[in-house]
Amino acid sequence: MNLKEFFIDENITIPYKLFGKTHIFLLLIVIIGTILIIKNKQKLIKTPLKIKKRITKTLAIVYLLNMLVLYVSSIYYHNFDYKTMLPLHLCYLSNYFYIYTILFNKKNLYQYNYFLSFLGPIPAIIFFDCPSFWESFNFYLYLISHHLFMLGGILTFYFYPKNISKKDILKLFISLNILYFFMNIFNNYFHTNYFFSKSIPLFILKIFPFLNNLNPTIILEIMEILIMFILYKFWQKEYFSLKNNV
Repeated sequence: MNLKEFFIDENITIPYKLFGKTHIFLLLIVIIGTILIIKNKQKLIKTPLKIKKRITKTLAIVYLLNMLVLYVSSIYYHNFDYKTMLPLHLCYLSNYFYIYTILFNKKNLYQYNYFLSFLGPIPAIIFFDCPSFWESFNFYLYLISHHLFMLGGILTFYFYPKNISKKDILKLFISLNILYFFMNIFNNYFHTNYFFSKSIPLFILKIFPFLNNLNPTIILEIMEILIMFILYKFWQKEYFSLKNNV
């Protein structure tokens, strides 16, 4: 396999199987990683500030390089497709938001990183959609921008536990819905499907055919509210115990 094939992934020799061995293995890595981070939360919050900054900035740079490699390689090999590669997926936007807040030290926005590190990645990690694995850049792109991104978000939360008000949640909810609104317009005009606001992917409908009867926006809203509710409840449990032990 040459370098071009690694980036454009035209000849699939090792196909990726949803809920196959590789998928389950990656899910377990995320679950185990999350458990280890939570178990070591007291050590993490007491980590020296210099080390915290070094780790989070390294993560931000890795996420940034991941995105840059995607665009440089796709343009170089004339494989750029505006219908799927624009930075308009929720996961990619969340990655950029993390990069911005960390590299520019925007601590007043860290509470949004906590939510965004889960909102996009969770559905993508569960319903991992990649033509092939190990031999494809796309596979590593997904791993970094979803699996590593979510683990980095949890780690950052324990490094910098932030107070989260209901006003913060409302702001994020409104912002996401404004994004959904504009993405609906964009998708209709350019015949794209960013945020899956136009249609749910076929491979998901095969698993859950009843979703065919629901509007994609309603599905997105339900998932968003459910994930944000669970995250807020978890934050309530963790935040005050962390602050009491600092």
